[in-house]
Amino acid sequence: MDIPTIQPPRLRTGDTIAIVAPAGTVEHSSLTGGSLERGIATLERMGFRVRFEERIFESVRYLAGDDVSRAEELMCAFEDPSVHAVMALRGGYGCSRLIPHLMEKRLRRHPKIFSGYSDLTTLHMFFSRRFGWITFHGPMAASPSLGSIPADEQQHLLTLWTDPDYHPVLSFDRLETWCPGRAEGILTGGCLSIIDASIGTSYEIKTEGKILFLEDLGEPPYRLDRILTHLRLAGKLQSISGILLGSFLDCEPTDGSYTAADTLRDLLSDLGVPILAGFPAGHGNENWTLPLGVRIVMDADARSIQFVDSAVS
Repeated sequence: MDIPTIQPPRLRTGDTIAIVAPAGTVEHSSLTGGSLERGIATLERMGFRVRFEERIFESVRYLAGDDVSRAEELMCAFEDPSVHAVMALRGGYGCSRLIPHLMEKRLRRHPKIFSGYSDLTTLHMFFSRRFGWITFHGPMAASPSLGSIPADEQQHLLTLWTDPDYHPVLSFDRLETWCPGRAEGILTGGCLSIIDASIGTSYEIKTEGKILFLEDLGEPPYRLDRILTHLRLAGKLQSISGILLGSFLDCEPTDGSYTAADTLRDLLSDLGVPILAGFPAGHGNENWTLPLGVRIVMDADARSIQFVDSAVS
């Protein structure tokens, strides 16, 4: 049984966004004219204050510090009443290592806007399974998609965070109808390879009756095939309502005789559900924010999605 959905409180002008580093690290130099500085400038331009601790620049091999420190930073950000939203520094790897250290009693009573993508898909799934929180598949502080965000995408992000009455219909010329039809359901998903890694864990993704959003980076077609075949064999594709595909950056084969899209279409088109491809979200320069946990209507014929539920309260 699904637990009740919980909307995070809306943001207001002057609210504080905490940047945390639950996965990979960045160099401190990125704060001087680099990607992090540009991301912070975007958030401040949107009317928010930004806070972070020097700890986010720690580095233990490929991680932004040890597991306990990263988990503690994350929990403290949610517990802190002066923090109104939490944004990941970057992806990479490491979120799954935090799961044993996250104390549910310290998190459950503090739903807040949480934004990230890529490896942060792990935390999206964890927060959904444990608490029913709506979270946001969207920009991270050091991602180019925040520092160089176009005006229309920025306005969408700002309104999504601040307006409980925001129920947009999103449609883009690049969207492709792979399988026709209209689907309604709770939006779930994120980075395909991270979703696959959740199988067998306590935060394993639930897909029954839901619209599954998928995107990824650097997975050649044979690996996309392996991942999707595993998800099918694990029963994760049999009872979905529809599929929304985002960007699959750097996933093209080396021989050029077929495309990653060809592989995805072959693997998904027999599921008998509407499929809409090419949504500008994921690892690319465009990363339109999607609230995970809200009910949407996906019209593959009209090439559009509409948010039925509010993302914030």
